[in-house]
Amino acid sequence: METPTDEIKNGPSSSSPIVSETSIVASTKPDDDDITAYTTMMMTEEERGLEKKLLRKQDIRMIPWLSLLYLMLSLDRNNIGNARLGGLEQDLHMEGNDYYTALTIFFAGYVIFHIPSNLLVKRLRPSFWISFTMVMWGICSFCQAFTHNAAGLIACRFFLGIFECGVGPSLPFFLSLWYQKDELALRVAIYFGSSTLAGAFSGAIAYGVLATLNGAHGIAGWRWIFIVEAVPTIALGLLSVMMIPDLPTSVNRRWLTSEEQELAIKRATISGNTDNRPFDKKQLFAALMDYKNWLTVIIYVGLNVALGSYAVFLPTIIRDLGFTSLNAQLLSIPPYAVACCLVFLVSWNSDRIVQRGYHIMTMASIGALGYIFLLASENLGLRYTGAILVACGIYPIIPLTLSWLSNNQLGHTKRGVAIAMVSMIAQAFAILGTQIYRTEDSPRFIRGHAVCLAFMILTGLTAGLLRFLLQRENKKRDREYGINTIKDLSSLQDIDILYDSHPQFRYTL
Repeated sequence: METPTDEIKNGPSSSSPIVSETSIVASTKPDDDDITAYTTMMMTEEERGLEKKLLRKQDIRMIPWLSLLYLMLSLDRNNIGNARLGGLEQDLHMEGNDYYTALTIFFAGYVIFHIPSNLLVKRLRPSFWISFTMVMWGICSFCQAFTHNAAGLIACRFFLGIFECGVGPSLPFFLSLWYQKDELALRVAIYFGSSTLAGAFSGAIAYGVLATLNGAHGIAGWRWIFIVEAVPTIALGLLSVMMIPDLPTSVNRRWLTSEEQELAIKRATISGNTDNRPFDKKQLFAALMDYKNWLTVIIYVGLNVALGSYAVFLPTIIRDLGFTSLNAQLLSIPPYAVACCLVFLVSWNSDRIVQRGYHIMTMASIGALGYIFLLASENLGLRYTGAILVACGIYPIIPLTLSWLSNNQLGHTKRGVAIAMVSMIAQAFAILGTQIYRTEDSPRFIRGHAVCLAFMILTGLTAGLLRFLLQRENKKRDREYGINTIKDLSSLQDIDILYDSHPQFRYTL
C-alpha cells in the first residue's frame, strides 16, 4: 500500500478517490513535439471534439475584443510622441524637462496600481473591472486635449497610467484562467500584437489628423490627436461590460452551453487553477520569494527600458534621420508592421514546441543587432533597418515572457501577483527609457542606443540563465520522483499547498 508521501512523489494510485476515470493517463511520456495531443489524453473522445468547439468560441468571443482594447491602450499611451511633433511642447509652453516628466509620471501611476489591479480583476469580475478602468483612462486621455500647461498634462498622464493597469497586466492573468499552457503564448501574442499595429495606426492617424484637422474649429492638430483616439476608447469601454466574459465558473450561459461550461471548468482545473479564494497570503509571499520571478523581472526590465523609449521616441528618431515631421509619422509605420508579423510567427512556434527561453534569447539578439546598426553607421538605410530590427526584437519578447511566467506559476494569487510584480518593477525601469533620448544627443542618440543595447543583451543572457536553472530543476525532480506522467494537476494530492513546488510539476522551458 502506498503511503501519502509515496502518492505525492509518484502521483495518486488508481484506487485513490481523487482520481477520476478521465484523469488516468498513459504511462509513457510523449515526445515534446506531441505535447498538445498528450495533454488531451485526459479527455474522452467526445470531450476532445467538444474542446475544439469550445476553443473556437473562446477565441472568437475574447481574443478579437481584447486585441481591440489593447490597441486602444497602446494608442492612448504612446500618442504623446506623435502630439509632440504637432506642436504640443510649444503650445503648452513646456520648458526644460517638462516633456520627460510627462512621460515619466505615466509609469509612476502604472507601477503603483499593478498588484491591486490584478487582485481586483478576479474579486470584482473581469467584465466590470476592465470596462471601468478603460472608460476612466479614455477620459484621462481625452482631457489631455484640453490642457493649457505642463502641470495639466502631467496630471492627466499620471491618472492615465493608474487606469491602464486594468487592462495591461490583467489580461495575461485573465487568459491564463481560460487557456492551457500550450495555447497561451499565441493568444497573448495576438492581443499584444495589436500594440505593434497601434504603432502603425498611430503614425497614420497622426499624419491624417495633422494634415486635415489642424486648426479645425480653432483646435490645434495635436489636440485633435488625443480627441480622435480617446472617444473610441470610452465607447469600447462601455461595451466591454457585455462583451468580456468572466471566469469559467461564472460564464454567461448565452454563449456557452452547460456542457461547454463544464469542460471549460475542467480545463481550468487540469492546468492547476484549483483554488477559488480571491486572495491567499501564503501565495503572495511565495510569489515574492520565488527566484524564478526575480529572474523574469530582470528579463522584463531589460525589455522595458528599450520598449519605454522606442514607442514614444521613434517618430523623433526618424525625423532626426533627416525627414520632415509629417513624413516621420508615415515612416514610423513599417517597423511596427514587420514586428507585428514576427510576434505572431514566433509565438505560434513557441506554443507549438512549448519552449520560451530559446525564443526570447533569439529575439533579444535581433534587437541588439538593431541597436548596433543604429550606433555603428551614419548611413540612412542601415540606421532605418536598425530601427526595424529593434521593433522585431522587442515586441515578440513581451508575450513570450508573460506566457512563460504564467506557465510556471500555480495558484491564482501567486500567478496574479507574479505577473503584476514583474510588470510593475519593469515599468519602473521603463522610466529610464523615457530619459535617455535627449534632444542634445540628436541626430545619433549614441547614449540612448548604447543603454538600450546593454539592456537587450541583459535580457537575452538572463533568459538563458533562467532556462538553464529550470531545466536543472526538472531533471532533479525526474531523478528523485521519476518521469512525470500526471497531466491533470487537480488530481495531485497537496497541489493546493505545494503549487509549482509539487514533485509532479514540471516547469516550461
